[in-house]
Amino acid sequence: MSLWRKPPARRRKKIFMTTATGETRLTPAVLDAAMSARALSVAILFLAVLAALELALGEAFYIYNPAVTGNQRVPANEIVAASQIETLHVLWLQPERAAKTLVNNMPGLRAAFIWCGLPAECAIQVLEREPAFEWRQGQTRTWVDAEGVAFPARSQTPDIPVIEAAPGVPALLPGHQVDRALVDTLLELVRVLPEARSFRYTTERGVEFNDPQGNWLVYVGVGRSEPGEMAARVAMWKAVAANLASRNVRPKFVDVRYPQAPYYGK
Repeated sequence: MSLWRKPPARRRKKIFMTTATGETRLTPAVLDAAMSARALSVAILFLAVLAALELALGEAFYIYNPAVTGNQRVPANEIVAASQIETLHVLWLQPERAAKTLVNNMPGLRAAFIWCGLPAECAIQVLEREPAFEWRQGQTRTWVDAEGVAFPARSQTPDIPVIEAAPGVPALLPGHQVDRALVDTLLELVRVLPEARSFRYTTERGVEFNDPQGNWLVYVGVGRSEPGEMAARVAMWKAVAANLASRNVRPKFVDVRYPQAPYYGK
């Protein structure tokens, strides 16, 4: 055998074949492979359509009974209803917008956060407002927090000061903002006058309360956001009350809205 002998050529697979009429056609094996590939593509497309239909119409992808955490006074069912996410498809949910809608619908919430995972497991976490005082107008009770935001009172009144609004004072509706100067006045009064837990508010004189010892009215008005302003008025009231008691005088009221010129009426 010669070392220079040409090795036999590899046998190549026929892809095309020539018919007796001279036409060139694909071999049956290639035709079978093409048909199989087309069938596979159709099957994949069919499965994709089924998956899309399941995602769009499947009950598991619609939000039901989301978990609620962080609430102490506001019932969970009210929070879910106000969020407006129940029965919504999870892919249509916009968590930040839904959380903003929830807070706008429920003034008693300071903040809300919403998370969702697939298929449709959702959770709502809320932060409730804390009442600083209770505003009463007739039989209507409204809570107000330290930021001055009014929201519905729930259950019994906690250990917070009560403000009785006189007739003629505009109604305080949930979600509305109490005047900042009035809020600061009440917060400072509570701090410097812990023995007084009940106040009255009128449009003419502002804040007033009953003297715990003499049971007469004390007008303190509304501050101008100056540091220590209410403390100065309370100190003046105590000085005037002591002077009146030493002279056995029982007034109808003591007005310390202007500490430099206090006066009383008989």
